[in-house]
Amino acid sequence: MSTFQVIKRLLGEAKPLAGLMVAASTAGTIGHLAATSLPVFGIIAGFAHAISPVTTTIVYAIVAATLSPWMVLALIAAFTLLASSFGPTLALAALPANLTQTFASARRLFSLMDEAPGVVETGTANSDYEGMRLDRVTFAYPGEESEAILADFSLDVPQHGILGIQGPSGRGKSTMLKLLMRYWGPQRGQVTLSGTPLPQIDVHARRRIQAMMSQETHLFDGTIRENLLIVLPESEIRNGGAAGVLDARLREALAKASVLDLIDSLPDGLDTQVGELGDRLSEGERQRIGLARVFLRNADLVLFDEPTSRLGALNEAIILRSIHELSKSVQNADKGQDVAVVLVYHRESAMPMRC
Repeated sequence: MSTFQVIKRLLGEAKPLAGLMVAASTAGTIGHLAATSLPVFGIIAGFAHAISPVTTTIVYAIVAATLSPWMVLALIAAFTLLASSFGPTLALAALPANLTQTFASARRLFSLMDEAPGVVETGTANSDYEGMRLDRVTFAYPGEESEAILADFSLDVPQHGILGIQGPSGRGKSTMLKLLMRYWGPQRGQVTLSGTPLPQIDVHARRRIQAMMSQETHLFDGTIRENLLIVLPESEIRNGGAAGVLDARLREALAKASVLDLIDSLPDGLDTQVGELGDRLSEGERQRIGLARVFLRNADLVLFDEPTSRLGALNEAIILRSIHELSKSVQNADKGQDVAVVLVYHRESAMPMRC
């Protein structure tokens, strides 16, 4: 997705984008022709591959009586090489499916480039965090305006401490967090940060204040270190790279997330490969690394969207304890301000977090 954002910024003009769409259409036509014609090569190659041993046997039977043994061996070797030469042709037969999938992916990317953003960021105001508020908000997702998820809903998010919100699925808890993060804007009412309407707040200032963790942590194919560093600005990475300062910061965040012992037990430590989507780690381990990211962010307001809903009792207890410690920590020494935490959950086991 980051690559797509770069492409979108570089191809902001309609003319280059239209050229890409024409190219995609042409490629789709070529792919269709390839998909209908290239399988013929597979049939021919498969037939030739199947009859080669039979042909070899027949030829051997015919010439064995008249040719020397060395000549027979030479003929067998020649036919074997001929049969093996059909391998690339067989591989070519699988090309249509690969081409079709590639062209379909390209069309989806171009379609995504055409989509308008849900909100347009034009705010310029900067503000320290002094709480947030949903003020008589009504919201329905596009295309479902007749079924409001939230109707005339109000909520005060405190300046510090934990706000627990419990309820069954489908009642708008996650939607409420998305409105606080301004993934969407309400149809009626307003969302404010420190008393200022959210659309007026500079997007970079808001992102410095907020952080969010969902019920599933997305890890990229790389090392644990790389997956942690992505939440830090490049300037902080450069300034903290000397004398192990950055590693010490990563280890501190991992310790707060109760996952440092696991990392230290791995042969490569922070340089352990996590695999695509983190598939080399368990779900609980991925969530704890996601929690370490939250500690690294140093945000004033952290939103948790059912972070333990898919975990067992042990991992749930570990993560809830870390969240409780997060709410008690002082993230900004200059302001001496505790972190504000909003914890959305539906399992009764998370209720003690409200204390």
